[in-house]
This record gives sequence, C-alpha cells and structure tokens, in this order.
Amino acid sequence: MLKRSLFMIAALLMICAVAVSAAGQEEAEYPDSAIDFLIPFGAGGSADVMGRTLANEAEKHMGAAFVPVNQVGGSGAVMYQNLINSAADGYTVGWNSTSILTTTAFGNVPFEYDAFEHIARIGYTSMPIAVRADSPYDSLDDLVEHAKDNPGIRIGNASTGSGTHLVPVALAAAAGVEFNHVPLGADRRIASLLGGEVDAVCVPLPEIAPHVQSGDAKLLGFPTLVRDEQFTDVPTFQEAGYDVVIELFRGISVPKGTQEDRIAKLVDAFENAAYSDEFLGTAASFGFVVDFMGAEEFADYLADQNEVIVRSMELGGLID
Repeated sequence: MLKRSLFMIAALLMICAVAVSAAGQEEAEYPDSAIDFLIPFGAGGSADVMGRTLANEAEKHMGAAFVPVNQVGGSGAVMYQNLINSAADGYTVGWNSTSILTTTAFGNVPFEYDAFEHIARIGYTSMPIAVRADSPYDSLDDLVEHAKDNPGIRIGNASTGSGTHLVPVALAAAAGVEFNHVPLGADRRIASLLGGEVDAVCVPLPEIAPHVQSGDAKLLGFPTLVRDEQFTDVPTFQEAGYDVVIELFRGISVPKGTQEDRIAKLVDAFENAAYSDEFLGTAASFGFVVDFMGAEEFADYLADQNEVIVRSMELGGLID
C-alpha cells in the first residue's frame, strides 16, 4: 500500500512538473504566430502609412509579423468594437487615436475609453490656429481681444466634434469669448482660409506648414504642451495664457485582460519601433512628433485629455 501511495505521489508530481514546464514553454513562445494590427483609417492616408511603418519596425523586435487590417467606419467605432471583442491574448492590437475619446464621448460605442488596456502612446500631431498672412491678428491675444467685441469671428474646422473643432471651442471657453465655428471638411480648410471664407482655421500642422513657409499664412499658437521644433517662435496656448492642451495623438491599445508579460513585450517592441530611423523619417514627413509614453504615463495623459474633450463637447453643445 505504501509503495502504491508513493508511486501515485510521484506520478502526480511528474504530471505537475510537466504542466508547469508546458506552461512555461507556452509563455516563452509568445508570439508564435502573426499579430493583427487593426487600423481605424483608410488605406493610403498618413495615419495608415505611419501605422504600417510602425508595425513593420515592431516586427523586428517581436519575432513575429504584424498584419495590418484596415477597419474603417464610425470615426473609429468599427475598429474599437472589433478590438474589444477580440481575445485578450496579445494577438490583436489597435492603432488608437484621439478618436477613442471623441467616439466614446459621443456614445457611438457601448463602452468608455478605458475599456481597453492602452499600452503606449507613440506621439502626436499638433493642431494650431492659423490665419492669413495679411490678417490683423498676429497672436492669440489679438484674436481673443477682437472676439470680445466681435463674437462672429469665423474659425474653420474639419467637422463638428473633430479635434480641429474642439480646440477653438476650448480656447473660447478659456478666454471667455465666442467664435463662429465653421465645419469645412478636411479638403476645404486651407482653400477657405486663403480665399477669405473664414478668418482663421484650426488644422493639423502638416496641412498649413507649407503655406506658412511660403508666406501666405501665419500661426498664432499651438494647443500642445511644448512648442513645435519647426516653428519655435510660435507659443503654445498655455504660454499665451490659455490653459488648453488638445493633441491629435496616436498609440497602441489591446483588449482588457491581456497578460502583463505580453503587454511588456509589445510595449518594448513599439518603443523601439517608434525611435527607429525608418519610423522617425516617416513621422517627420507627416508632421508627427514622436513622444513615446508607456502604459502608466499614457493612462494619466488619456484621463486628462478625456476631461478636456468631454468638457469641450459639453461647451460646444455636442453632448449633455
């Protein structure tokens, strides 16, 4: 009986050892197949090109391929819905953006922005306020002072509820003035400014930069934490006395519950990819500032940005 008991104990110990070994082997093998890289933007655009470049560079540090999958629709809602429904196993990641905050604030999806593990911010594109070169406004203060007695100043944006709309809404609130917000569509913003249809525009820097360099337009301020390296003479909103920071950021998200060691490996791969020569070159060509944040710092940043965006939407009458 004793020998039989000892035999059973030995057998159980062996089974446990094999199980532990198998688990360790499975963990060590991640990733052992391709990882889906979900992109909520159409193929060929700047966000798509940057995402694909980032994924290609991250492959070199993951030991597995990233497969770009464009999932367009609902201002990001389609991709975010598919991401939240994916297995939390590290084999599906999402190329997120400020849309994770605007989409959830609008209620376009049945969850909040923090329903994911947002594991890294890669960087951002600034959205400055710009005017024509012959405009009487040479600074944000000039614009604000005029708006105090003339609330009809027309500021163009891409669309209602977009980042380029929320920036001047937040500026107006911070300055205690009113603007006339004009949704123009992404293709008409610059033409509308230069043609005199609007007095100013809020626009991603890459779109207006060539016109500033040519002498047709001028920048009044950046709603970013730091000045732009290309236009160091233009202050941030905060430096001008208006506490507004809204950035068109991009980062990486995974489903809630993804294992910490797998997240750590993904973060390491994307950080290395973000600072690779290939991605830095691509980012620079699109006016994208690489400014990496890990999961903890990104979480704090998202909370701050969400508060600003929700408040701006409320002030703009977009949500209750």
